[in-house]
Amino acid sequence: MNEFALAWQSFPAGLLLSLFAATLSYLSCLQAMSMAKRSDRIAHPGPRQSHKIATVTGGGLGLIFSIIVTSVSLQFLLPLPGFWWQHMLPGILLLAIIGWRDDKTSVSSLLRLSVQLAVSLWLLSFFSFQFSLRDIGVFLSSILAMIWVMNLYNFMDGSNGMAGFQGIFAGMVLAALFYTGGHNAMALLSLIVAATCAGFLPLNFPQARVFMGDVASVPLGFIFASLAVYGMSVGILSLPVSILIMSVFVMDATLTLLARVFRGERWYTAHAQHVYQRLIAQGWSHRRVLVVYQAVNVILVLPAIVLAAMYSQYAVVIAGFTFFLLGACWHFANRRLGTLAKVELK
Repeated sequence: MNEFALAWQSFPAGLLLSLFAATLSYLSCLQAMSMAKRSDRIAHPGPRQSHKIATVTGGGLGLIFSIIVTSVSLQFLLPLPGFWWQHMLPGILLLAIIGWRDDKTSVSSLLRLSVQLAVSLWLLSFFSFQFSLRDIGVFLSSILAMIWVMNLYNFMDGSNGMAGFQGIFAGMVLAALFYTGGHNAMALLSLIVAATCAGFLPLNFPQARVFMGDVASVPLGFIFASLAVYGMSVGILSLPVSILIMSVFVMDATLTLLARVFRGERWYTAHAQHVYQRLIAQGWSHRRVLVVYQAVNVILVLPAIVLAAMYSQYAVVIAGFTFFLLGACWHFANRRLGTLAKVELK
């Protein structure tokens, strides 16, 4: 690798690249917001919504555009792995296209699921699997996990700044882990994702002028799931660390889903029963809810990730203890809040 490429792995270069990505994201999201207005992509208040006024949605298209353009620019300086170009990028584009359409006119669940399955299969085809029971189990589990992360990221995108700040947190953590593991290109790519989420935030927090929409929330879930899969394949990430990165979203969405199943509800229908939605329904501001969720990330999840990465032999125990605490918080919140939103949408 030449000296110029090495220079672009330094902190100042990473900072400049991040500023470029964030600025482009902000400007592109402004343009996407204007496009969404003209095409009548409006999210109206409803039983599933945590907002009280009609708001333009689909602004996240600019975020995705910024990720793609910045990655192309990065390619001229520090080549990205074929995994990004051949397996991640096609999936991002396809999910964004379906999401942009879904933000205007609801796309059938079957079509959405079929596309999510297809991009997951295509991404995992990058890796070699043997026809053993263990590898088949890993393959199927990976597909289910990827589809779930895509959907839960979409489910949790219902409060001002929630998806954006989680994207910053996950992107920066992944960047640090890839960098310490010597995978500088993927570290810069993760940093770009975090920066584009930061560029979107001024339009969505503290007051939402535009929502991210399916056009960006589902692709972001795919991006983080894909980066985790890649990190585990090259030995940079362990499974416990990978789950910890998204654990705040994972625990709220997963435990809420399981609770609905056990209560005999139609778990596959839209709802407003996540803890953050119940808090808002109780009168909490979007800002206060966001502060609580990100405080959990910084105070509990981040130290757990650091310890699990440093002491890999104890990673399962550390992750298990963290999940126990998160689960206890979720249970306590549900006991205090009750089931505030039982309305289900067909």
